[in-house]
Parts: sequence; C-alpha cells; structure tokens
Amino acid sequence: MEESYPHSPRFLCLAAGAAATFFLLSSLWALQFRFGGFRKKKMACDCSCSCGGVGGGTAGNGRGESSSARPNGDVVGKDKAAAAERQSGVSMMEQLVPEITTHTLSYLDHTSLCNLSMTNSAMRRAANDDNAWKALYHKDFTVEQDDLTPTQGWKSYYAATKAIVNVNAEFCNIIKERSLPAMGRFWLHADYVKCIHSSGELYMGFNAVMNSWAAAFNWAPGVAFQIRDVRARVSSDMAWVTMKAYIDLDSDQFFMTNVYEFQKGRWYMVHHHSTIMVMDGDPGPGQPNGFA
Repeated sequence: MEESYPHSPRFLCLAAGAAATFFLLSSLWALQFRFGGFRKKKMACDCSCSCGGVGGGTAGNGRGESSSARPNGDVVGKDKAAAAERQSGVSMMEQLVPEITTHTLSYLDHTSLCNLSMTNSAMRRAANDDNAWKALYHKDFTVEQDDLTPTQGWKSYYAATKAIVNVNAEFCNIIKERSLPAMGRFWLHADYVKCIHSSGELYMGFNAVMNSWAAAFNWAPGVAFQIRDVRARVSSDMAWVTMKAYIDLDSDQFFMTNVYEFQKGRWYMVHHHSTIMVMDGDPGPGQPNGFA
C-alpha cells in the first residue's frame, strides 16, 4: 500500500477533497438552519389530506411516528408557532434593510422595475419607493440634480425626463434626415419662438425659423453627427436640454441648447441655440459649419 507523505500529490488531493466536503456540509447545515422555519411553514397543512405522510390528523410524520404519540403540549406549541408565521406573511424582501433593497433595485432598468411592481403588494411597495427611482434617475441621466425634490416624486420626474430626452432625440433625427415638414410639426406655431444657428444669426417667429431651416437643409449636405452629454431639466410645462454635438472629433463640435413647451398634450420646441465649441483658439473664418 502506498504511503501518503505530507507533500505527495495523493495527500494534497485527499486534503482538498476533505476540505470541499467539509465546506459543502457546513453550507447545507447553514441553509437548513436558515430556512428550517420556511420548510415547517410549507409543510403545515390545515386540510385533512395525507400529502405524502405530512397531512393532518394522525398521519405519519415521515419517521414512522404518529403525531398523537407526542406530548399534547408540544403539538399545541408548534401549531401556535406555525399559525404566527402564516399570519405574519413577511417575505425575505420585506425583511431586508431599506437601503439594501434600494441598492438592489438600482440594478434594474425602468421597465423591469415597473414589471416588478405588478407582481405582488410587497414588490409594488418596494418598486415604487422614491429612493429607488432617484437612484435609477442618477444612473440613467445625471447626478447634477441630487438636491432636487420633485413635487410628484422621483418616479414621475423620471418619466417626464425620459419623455423629453426622447423628444430631443427626435429633433436630432429630423436634422439628420433633413425633413422640413417634420421640423415644421416639431416647432410650436407661435411668434415668440427663436432659433440661433451656429452661424450666429437669430431668427424670431415660426415662419422665420422655418425659412432658416429650409435654407440650412438646402445648403448643407447630409449631416451624420453624434450627441453626447445630454442633460435635461423638466419644470411643469417647460423643459430644456443641453448637449454636445460632434460632426468630427477633430473639428465641428457644437454646444446645443433646446427649450420645449408642453402644449396640447405634447412637447413643442420653442427655442434652439447652437454654437461652435472653441477648442484651440478662435475658429478661423473658413471653418466649415455643419448645421447652418
């Protein structure tokens, strides 16, 4: 028989196997200790059926013993404990510290959080928690509005911000597609709307603004640009969005500010301002202008 020396491969394999077995048994014991009450609760049955030897009455308890063979006081005590557990109805989610629950839900997106709220009452309370929606807002949009206290709560403010960000993305698509009819439907028909293109020219009134976009679409070729650092702020029936637009990472970089007004059940643009970013000194007179 081969002798197992302290540093032989066989000895190391046996030691590793013993350690793994001990860890597995320890884990199973911990789970049994943690969820023992849960199994008892599930096994407690008020009906008179014999569910695999775990039913009511004097059915077997799984060890060939009859429940009537136990002292009556022990049975009464266990019945009272089981009844108390059933009445509490507290889920594991409800037992978590609120800060842990909020942190856990922050890993979900807004769609998953809404779906979670429709599962049961406990999940609805957790998914509608204002702190969870505040954390989700900071993750999806910006942390610059940390001190803000929305009047309708962070869930409503998240929905309003997402809506205006989607509207702003539609504006960028209209520029890329150079669609003047779509631009006309996008702006509010009012004499106080204003548009300042990156050329520095100011246009006031709906007709003047539309003529400026018609000239820009006819003069400039199709523009493929990227939008970054989008920041939105919503206040009642007004909203404004700031962003950076990149036509070329080496040139033609713009700051944009869009102002929207909520009218007749939708958002309309009432102000657009685009200005070129100065990177290294003032832009030369021959520098191209990609928007207007």
